[in-house]
Amino acid sequence: MVLPAWMPVIFYAVVIMVFIGVFSWTHLEANTERKYFSVLVFLTAFMLVNDFVSRMYIYDWFPLWLVVATTYVNFLVLPAIGIGWYWFVRSVLTAEERYTAQTVNTIILVIACIGFAALLINPFTGAVFVFDETGTYYRGPLFFFPAGSTFLCIVIAEAFIIRRVRNLGRSVLISMLLFPVPPLVGGIVAMFVYGVPWMPLGIALSMVILYAALQDSSMGTDFLTGLHNRRKLDEFMEERMTHPQPGRKVAAIMVDIDDFKVINDSQGHAVGDLVLAQTAHLLRRSVRVGDIVARFGGDEFVILLDVKDESELGEVVARIEKELEAFNAQDHAFTLYLSMGQCVCDTTEYTDVGEFMERLDKLMYANKLQNKLERAKQLAS
Repeated sequence: MVLPAWMPVIFYAVVIMVFIGVFSWTHLEANTERKYFSVLVFLTAFMLVNDFVSRMYIYDWFPLWLVVATTYVNFLVLPAIGIGWYWFVRSVLTAEERYTAQTVNTIILVIACIGFAALLINPFTGAVFVFDETGTYYRGPLFFFPAGSTFLCIVIAEAFIIRRVRNLGRSVLISMLLFPVPPLVGGIVAMFVYGVPWMPLGIALSMVILYAALQDSSMGTDFLTGLHNRRKLDEFMEERMTHPQPGRKVAAIMVDIDDFKVINDSQGHAVGDLVLAQTAHLLRRSVRVGDIVARFGGDEFVILLDVKDESELGEVVARIEKELEAFNAQDHAFTLYLSMGQCVCDTTEYTDVGEFMERLDKLMYANKLQNKLERAKQLAS
């Protein structure tokens, strides 16, 4: 039996997808976005295997029922990849972005259902594909519905990425924005060059590119909180101070956990780690679309913002204080106290990131001293 030249390519693509999926699941940071990415990779590998089997219809000896079954499964996996990509993007962006997603989730569900509906009616209409008595495969008039629903899901996800263009590292941003390109090109080529799985191979190529970008970005992520680390924060600050948005000013908030050493010493480092993680979560909930949250070091965090004036900066600080009050009203093993120093960066006054951070540090420690005095008065009374 002579195999078509593209079949070994499918085999190697599957091996690469499985390797990336397993490595991502077991070695990269165990956060939600990496798990979604691993699921996407495994779905791609599954689709490639199904595509390989479904194309065995070219051999008379291969069971036709298995070809038909794997063809159906392959068309079902396509919308699943579109939904998976949407949720992967959401998992990346919602770390520091709040928005009402119910409407968008409904739209995604409707789009996916259109693709699934086309497949449901296919046994009775041959609308998507059909095999004749000789086992020859033919496309139906609704052939591109499942793929089209996949691309619509991806396009909606891409719109979210564009909203956060200033909040993603360069390599991750480029790979996520360009994710649809290889499968789209593959789909177009497949319209003219029949018989080769161009679209699945395009998706696999996108996964490889994205994997390389995620590997690079993991160097800029704090493993405990999932926030950007000091290295990535410096890059963002340098970029924003050098290229501020028109009509906006760069601002920042330095946040410090009061009495963190006391918590570590009295309740142990496990509780201390929980305090850091809870603080990171609180800060994420408090910020706006486009704001950057990073762990500066130890028990200190920095929020990087674009604002019109001091009052807009103050609104974000007020939200943090409100979230902090709500947190402490719940039943926790510790009471969380935060000190904050906030400042709008005047680029004529601060010539580099170091000077600006020094100013923030002084403002934060002044607030920390004030908070200690106020708590001391409360205890005395």
